[in-house]
Amino acid sequence: MNKDYWAIIISAIIFGLIIPGGQFFFNLGFSLYEVSTYSLLFIFILTTPFLIIKRSMPFHKNNFIFYGIYGLIGALLQLTQFGGMIFGTPVAIVAILIYTQPIWTTIFGKLILNEKITKMKTTAVIIAFVGTFFIISPWKINNIGSIIGIISALLAGIFLSLWIIFARKTAINKEYYINILSAYSLFSLLWLLALFPLISRLTQNYLVVRLSYDFPSIYWFYFLIFSFIAAFLPNSLFYKGIEKIEASKAGIILLLEPVVASLIGIIAFNQYLSSTIFLGGGLIIISNYLAITE
Repeated sequence: MNKDYWAIIISAIIFGLIIPGGQFFFNLGFSLYEVSTYSLLFIFILTTPFLIIKRSMPFHKNNFIFYGIYGLIGALLQLTQFGGMIFGTPVAIVAILIYTQPIWTTIFGKLILNEKITKMKTTAVIIAFVGTFFIISPWKINNIGSIIGIISALLAGIFLSLWIIFARKTAINKEYYINILSAYSLFSLLWLLALFPLISRLTQNYLVVRLSYDFPSIYWFYFLIFSFIAAFLPNSLFYKGIEKIEASKAGIILLLEPVVASLIGIIAFNQYLSSTIFLGGGLIIISNYLAITE
């Protein structure tokens, strides 16, 4: 297996820290907007030394509109992926809707990038989705929560798919992967700030729209570490790996994320390793094998 697949696999494993990390900062008192904007800000800051050494500009006039659209997708992804939990939808329901991503990625990959939809790829997508279904076990949920939260989570799955498609598009254009990450984080941050007045009008929930910097110094240190490990590293690896890997295959591999998130829950929060988690994780690994060996 070549290094590009390993880059995607390792990024998917590290991405498993995002949801537990987001919950950690919510518990510390951060709002949805604060977690979203500050993580993007730290990513952009972390890319700056690489750009200085490389003497490179992350974007130019020829791709300005492209990154403007990509940044909007990123901003909406940041808001919708946590929005379901903020609006009271159970985490299991949020997760199963977000991880419909490989289905959308396979469809968009065909429509936008002209990637083939093969029998092997379709089988891998189905097995991956069934595996995710077993890991999350939505039948254990007493209620599905608010309709706003459900719509938010479903949109997050679509935006995540478009994020992968646009990442593949930049790789096809042979752009430096740190440039991609820097431009993406900057434009997404600017879009979040531009959308802030509108979001503030739609909801008065301080857990969503508060934007403050009055936090203890140790919290900012936690955020820097989180942004480096759970955001900068996996994004860099993903943008590097997507240069040679089809978007639809990368989307399937990224489903390693819920497997890792479940293992973190078992280790960090003393959650029980159920047979459904074991079965679901096994199916997702099989789907990865099928996607990679095709």
